[in-house]
Amino acid sequence: MAEEKSQPAPRNSTVAFAVDDAPKSSDKKPKAKKRISKRGSLRSSFFRLKSLAFRKSGGEKGADINTLRGSHGPEFEGLATINRGGGMGISCGCFGWGDDKKQKIILIKGAYCFIFATESDPAPKYAISLAHMKSKIQSPSHGVHHVTIETTLGDVDWELTFEEKQSAQKFVEAFQKQAVIGEADEVRKRLGHENLINKRGSVQYAETIAQKKLKDQPEKKENVLLEDLTRIDPMTAAC
Repeated sequence: MAEEKSQPAPRNSTVAFAVDDAPKSSDKKPKAKKRISKRGSLRSSFFRLKSLAFRKSGGEKGADINTLRGSHGPEFEGLATINRGGGMGISCGCFGWGDDKKQKIILIKGAYCFIFATESDPAPKYAISLAHMKSKIQSPSHGVHHVTIETTLGDVDWELTFEEKQSAQKFVEAFQKQAVIGEADEVRKRLGHENLINKRGSVQYAETIAQKKLKDQPEKKENVLLEDLTRIDPMTAAC
């Protein structure tokens, strides 16, 4: 019987590797996890240091605009003038023309709005909670665009003036979206489902800062007016 000749493998055939020769996809996974864990640890340490600086300074440092922006950026950032409203549906500043006509940096991060006077501020001047509030674009005048922040009852709490219509629209859109998220978070906490709230570190830090800066808001116009009246006529306080 003639000796059989070995036939070359067809061109389209596949070659099976031994298990030890095959590339091990799992080899890289622990390294990737290690890198992610290390990065997360660094971010956590960063915010801990910032939080320490914030507490030691009494809320005057440790929350600069770059820190609150975070690596993913804010929900909104732009320039506008901002003044307290008059409450009870009254606009004390004729829709944006209030006492303070200097533009501020308006930054929305999470369910809060932060107000910076300049880019170099070590912390925001104050913060505004968006939950249970609504923002509305008012009719433009004198070439600028006005936005009011109102309570659910329609009382005007804040008045903002933007130079560009697009900025005013983006502010309102971001405001409304984050207000809904803020209200949903409150419901989860009230129901004991706080563990379901999963947020980035920069958002968590921003919300912590906001809780301290809410008390630094300028006083409401209606309260200032009432104080002026009581100085003139003390009997007004009894009304």
